[in-house]
Amino acid sequence: MNIKASKPAQVAAPAEPPPLPPQENETFLASQSVSHGDQLLALSNNGTIIYVFVRRSLAKTQFSDFYRLQFQAYAMVHGTQWKNMQGEASDWMNTRNCLQVTVDHARRIVQFGPRSGFLLSPELANLGLTSYAYAQIIQWLKNYFADYSVPPTTLPSPEADGEEARIKRNSRLAAQGFEFEWIDSEQSAGRYFKSRAGNLISSWETDKITEVPLSLLLDNVARLDAEKQELQKQLATIKSQERALEVTLAKERHTNLILTGVTCFVLIFALLGIFGLY
Repeated sequence: MNIKASKPAQVAAPAEPPPLPPQENETFLASQSVSHGDQLLALSNNGTIIYVFVRRSLAKTQFSDFYRLQFQAYAMVHGTQWKNMQGEASDWMNTRNCLQVTVDHARRIVQFGPRSGFLLSPELANLGLTSYAYAQIIQWLKNYFADYSVPPTTLPSPEADGEEARIKRNSRLAAQGFEFEWIDSEQSAGRYFKSRAGNLISSWETDKITEVPLSLLLDNVARLDAEKQELQKQLATIKSQERALEVTLAKERHTNLILTGVTCFVLIFALLGIFGLY
């Protein structure tokens, strides 16, 4: 009896995973973003207060999320003197005064930008805005994409122009939970990363920056409006008193002229009498 040996079943090779979609360009994502709310900040600078608006914008596509903060200086206040900010610091810009993050869902990673670095206008430098911006974006990531990672990314060189700036940059990023890969002994160049965005720390310099609630802003506007109306009433009263005083002075001048004329007339006749001229 011939027994045919059974052939082993062939196991199909596992299907290759579909290729990942290309990473979306941050410039494209920025062009798709829409306003997601504004915030007013009060920055303390050696007795001077600088008011800054923060514009938040958000974009969502099939493969990515994009979140951006942009800063616009509004006014500088020293004591009771207000000065409107003009020039570069007052403009919404795509390459300066902004920090952003791109969320890649296919790769489950997040990348901070812009690639040129977080560049602040001179009027806004060293006022705590850098740590505030990173803290806001980190908190957003912790809320929505805590399990995503921050892959090794080149440290932002514009934030380390000089030894003091380099130390501040490294200390701030370390305080916010980032880890480092250094390529030089001076720790000026390298990469920063985090295996889990949820483990980052959203800390910022609260002694330098105060978030001004909209209700407080409206209260201040109402108070200033009431003070303006009261000053207008006082000004109207003062002007009315000035007009009344001018009328009184005019009457007194007219009376003085008459009295002076009468006095002169009497003196003339008295002198004529003395000298027997009439």
